[in-house]
Amino acid sequence: MMLRRRLRRMKDHWQLRRENSPWVNLFQRYQGVEMVSLDIETTSLDVAQAQILSIGAVIIKGSRVLTSEKLALTIVPPEDLPYESVKVHKLRRMDLDQGLPLAEALDQFLAFVGNRPIVGYNIGYDLAVLDRFLRPAFGFGLPNACVDIMQLFRRRAFMSGAAEHQINLTFEAIAESLDVPILGRHTALGDATTAAILYVRLKSNSAAAK
Repeated sequence: MMLRRRLRRMKDHWQLRRENSPWVNLFQRYQGVEMVSLDIETTSLDVAQAQILSIGAVIIKGSRVLTSEKLALTIVPPEDLPYESVKVHKLRRMDLDQGLPLAEALDQFLAFVGNRPIVGYNIGYDLAVLDRFLRPAFGFGLPNACVDIMQLFRRRAFMSGAAEHQINLTFEAIAESLDVPILGRHTALGDATTAAILYVRLKSNSAAAK
């Protein structure tokens, strides 16, 4: 999957350079120290069916989560907003009717993230859903480097001697293991902020272990 994503990224970069696209800077290697913690809330866990309801992101700089530098967007809901998603995210049609059109929200999202690396829990799902809508609207998928909280936690558990069947990779279990409070579970900004704190905690624990 990573190889396929890398090859597609190269093709996208070549196409955007040929078109002199304003988005070509997203493909430049990031030289700074910031990262972006990301979460999206959707109508389904099936990538092929999921509609985006909200996007949340917050900046990480070194060992700090910059909660003042955040993005919180709601999207105009689909006509067939599933009741099950309302139960999970508590986002009713009336909560979303003042949201942005998806193309406008994605434009703001790309401008906020830039070419900084992205952090998230099970981030492959978020990237796959975003790419599904970015490609027809902008002609490319997210090129950013990414870090998955689940994989970082799994690696840490293996290094401490845990067997695969002993590792609980749910969001709640990882947060409990790292003694991190969950902020606004199943809200995009809440989950993005919690994921950012988890990332900082994992990195600081790794550094302390060396």
